[in-house]
Amino acid sequence: MMIQGSIGLMRILLVDDVQSERMYLAVRLKQLGHTVAMAKSGIEALEIYPEFEPDVVLLDISMPEMDGFEVSKKIRQTYSEWVPIIFLSSYDEPSIIATAIEAGGDDYLIKPVDKIVLDSKLMAMQRIAAMRRALEQKTAELAIANKELERLAQEDGLTKVKNRRFIDMKLREMIATYGRLQLPMSVIMLDVDKFKLFNDSYGHVEGDKCLIAIARMLSELFSRRGEVVGRFGGEEFVVLSTHQTKEQLIRDAERIKSCLESLRIVHDFSDVSNLVTVSQGLLHFKPSDNEVTDKVYQCVDKALYHAKLLGRNRYYLADE
Repeated sequence: MMIQGSIGLMRILLVDDVQSERMYLAVRLKQLGHTVAMAKSGIEALEIYPEFEPDVVLLDISMPEMDGFEVSKKIRQTYSEWVPIIFLSSYDEPSIIATAIEAGGDDYLIKPVDKIVLDSKLMAMQRIAAMRRALEQKTAELAIANKELERLAQEDGLTKVKNRRFIDMKLREMIATYGRLQLPMSVIMLDVDKFKLFNDSYGHVEGDKCLIAIARMLSELFSRRGEVVGRFGGEEFVVLSTHQTKEQLIRDAERIKSCLESLRIVHDFSDVSNLVTVSQGLLHFKPSDNEVTDKVYQCVDKALYHAKLLGRNRYYLADE
């Protein structure tokens, strides 16, 4: 919704098939400082409405092809945002006024419209428009705040990849979804080799930088749909992937190893390499929709343990 520079001014859609009455009201409204769009029929009004985004509609009842009642009903059926509609008519019968309100109208003016009455009605509509704009602003701000809170709830504070809570939730979802579809998925759990020694030797600030660099590398490597990177805890990370073969999973593990080497993070105190390395446990399986996440983690963690036993800086593929 377009918000005016001054909350007192409104965008008014004026709908009347009689040109003289339409022009008279338009002049009066513009003199008051409002922005006016005119329509000479109900059909034209419905065409103008979505682009003009009015704050209030002044709507004649008696028009050819489509009367004001039908126009009002279509506006209410089409748009969820409630914009005030004031009916204009030379009829003052209570039954017509009641029909106008039932059709979605908010007020009723008798033609010829008295200037003082029109000004008073518009003043009331200005208050409504101002309150609606304020509500829209607050709603937009709340939506932004909620989105930010959701992001923070899913994100690891240090590395900015997904946190353990989100990874656990995503793993459960993937097991359920791909179990039903009978499609394969894979899990990589990787651990930074000799990281405690790195922290003790270079300090926690450098240790944090190391983890951040690895997290960034993983995020760049696994950014496609169906791929999720998260921090499992400490110096351990998890990568979840779908629609993979075992051969693709192994290629991913090789990519991790190669890209980490290219980062060239020095670790002179490691007996594995003079650069930071990782050990990886790999699991490729086709879920049956009833696997427990802890069991999946145990399986891939056991593969990680084997990679470490074999000398680290390598991957080990678990039995399915």
